[in-house]
Amino acid sequence: MSKADLDLAQEAALRRPGLIALRRDFHRHPELGFQEHRTATVIAERLHAAGLEVRTGLATTGVVGVLRGDLPGRVTAWRADIDALPLTEQVSLPFASETPGLMHACGHDGHTAVAITMAEILAAHRRELPGTVVFVFQPAEEVLGGARRMIEQGALDNPRVESVFGIHLTTQQPAGHVSVRAGPSMASADFFDVVVRGKGGHGAYPHLSIDPLVVAAHILIGMPELVTREVAAQETAVMTVGQMQGGTKHNIIPETATLRGSLRTYRPAVRDQLVERLGAFAARIAQAYRAEAHVEMHDEGCPAVENPAPWAAQVRRLAEAEVGPSCVHEGIPVMASDDMSLFLQARAGCYFRVGIAPAGRPAAPHHSPLFEMDEAGLEVAVRVGLRTVLYALQNDPAPL
Repeated sequence: MSKADLDLAQEAALRRPGLIALRRDFHRHPELGFQEHRTATVIAERLHAAGLEVRTGLATTGVVGVLRGDLPGRVTAWRADIDALPLTEQVSLPFASETPGLMHACGHDGHTAVAITMAEILAAHRRELPGTVVFVFQPAEEVLGGARRMIEQGALDNPRVESVFGIHLTTQQPAGHVSVRAGPSMASADFFDVVVRGKGGHGAYPHLSIDPLVVAAHILIGMPELVTREVAAQETAVMTVGQMQGGTKHNIIPETATLRGSLRTYRPAVRDQLVERLGAFAARIAQAYRAEAHVEMHDEGCPAVENPAPWAAQVRRLAEAEVGPSCVHEGIPVMASDDMSLFLQARAGCYFRVGIAPAGRPAAPHHSPLFEMDEAGLEVAVRVGLRTVLYALQNDPAPL
């Protein structure tokens, strides 16, 4: 299929009203990971209507749509994440969340609408389409739980996918700008609990107890130095505690206290170093206070997003051809994480970013209750996504 067969800009422009309406519908009805039942139903209905083969129920609420072109070609996948966040929206929009306490504050509503629109455009041109496109709609990205389960349940098999792609919308770039980076693009993520055990007692007699809250506080205060003093300066790592829990009443010294946090790096060796040092550091600090402490690493998590250099270079050229070189950038690695990394470990491909920053005012960050997007970026995402998929259907996948 050539550019003449499918004018991407024209097709995307024709679909723009429906694309925006679909994104707003998802925005009104956010659902948490593994609970995206309405979202999955809408996705499946749209894919069925477009004539795709549809599988539902992967990883509980995941959906896979298979579009087989009438011409011979390769098999490529496009992945979109579909879950929302436990936030109360603070933006007054006519299509604001109608579900108290939940909000699409990371752009997944846009990711889903873009992928459906791409599927519908390509399905309308099935006769000229070479190869097969597998559209993967993944639940639970926000808890880093959906990708692994979808892969294990065959999302990239039958037909066997040769390459995989996707986009992340970003408020760090103006609407319509694209960033494509080879190598590490997003950080790995690990979640941990530091569990401190002391000796409970009366708040009036701390000398008869071993206060785990005091121990946890000292561990917390020292943790940043594990990064600044034990990791080489040219490396990058972030260790953050997001929750400190312990105790039941103001005059009771509890038995235990727990620090819950996350660790993000770009290199496995740095990750392993910090996991080892955190465990040893916590145990020794606790020992100094006659307490005990150990680190529990959670099963959830993901490696860094790594784009193979050949595919990153090719996607950048495709984006430049679609929106112009001035709107395409290498971008910088970000410390946020995404389990798209697991798809890229399984198959070569590229995960790139498309700008949606609102014009004329500061953009709220992702995961903020003030998050909003310039929907003009959605059309650009469709155009660059289609060009990428069409290229991958007709060219050898770059090596892992």
